[in-house]
Amino acid sequence: MTLRETNLDKLDGGSFDVLIVGGGINGAVSAAALSARGASVALIDRGDFAGFTSQESSNLVWGGIKYLENYEFPLVRKLCMSRNRLMRAYPANVKEIGFLGVLGETAPFPPWVVGVGAFAYWGIGNFKTNAPRPMSPETIERIEPIINTVGTAGGIEYADAYLKDNDARFVFSFIRSAMDVGAVAANYVELENAERVKGNWHAELRDCESGMPINLEAKVVVNAAGPFLDGLNKTWNTHTRHQIVYSKGVHLVVDQLTPNERVLAFFDDDQRLFYVIPMGNRSVIGTTDTRVDDPHTEEIESDRDFLLE
Repeated sequence: MTLRETNLDKLDGGSFDVLIVGGGINGAVSAAALSARGASVALIDRGDFAGFTSQESSNLVWGGIKYLENYEFPLVRKLCMSRNRLMRAYPANVKEIGFLGVLGETAPFPPWVVGVGAFAYWGIGNFKTNAPRPMSPETIERIEPIINTVGTAGGIEYADAYLKDNDARFVFSFIRSAMDVGAVAANYVELENAERVKGNWHAELRDCESGMPINLEAKVVVNAAGPFLDGLNKTWNTHTRHQIVYSKGVHLVVDQLTPNERVLAFFDDDQRLFYVIPMGNRSVIGTTDTRVDDPHTEEIESDRDFLLE
């Protein structure tokens, strides 16, 4: 009997403290944290673990420097503290990396403003990364020969972090740690209905592979369905103050452009920021940021034009 079959047997007719719906990063971390504190946890996902947005990231772990532009200082502080905790807790996975911002003619701010912002960002993050470093065009060309510095006013390198490991593998490490302390996890299991009766949730599940029904009880249900969160809430007639807004980001994966392990940042003709991100023996160029109405989406011609032009 496989591990999945064993866990399906444990789910059917089981009684748990918590049922977590969704095996992305939020569900995985919730399962690991709750299981480690002694809760009996069931974790399900109707697809593969980390099979949707959690495997489509750009692997960046950043403190939100772009939000300084809108003076969202509390948000930046919160993101920086989260970044610092991740770097401290997972030093083998979450590493510091330099971001080299190149300030050409299309940059929306003069170099001195960018410099002030970078040093403010460093301070908001409790100085836990390397200090920002202003650079002349000559320095940029020397350390990154691939960059055309004609018309640039220089640049600045500040530090953030990135996930050196594969993002889906990182997510599954939390699921594995949850199972190691007793959690029951099964993928390709869909929640079809859940009803609260006398203080407990009665959940009706379905094995997506065999079609067999699975029934269990849980004191608490955690909705960690990512972009499908609102849809799941509707099935329970649950209304929340905040709703999910969908945004599509497209990346272009190309052969490695530079052997240096740093992120390159540029502004396009519309002053939109895009990055060249190292990812193994490839470089990832992006991203677009387009509001969409459905989590199932794909790239279109305008996305490709933005990245290629």
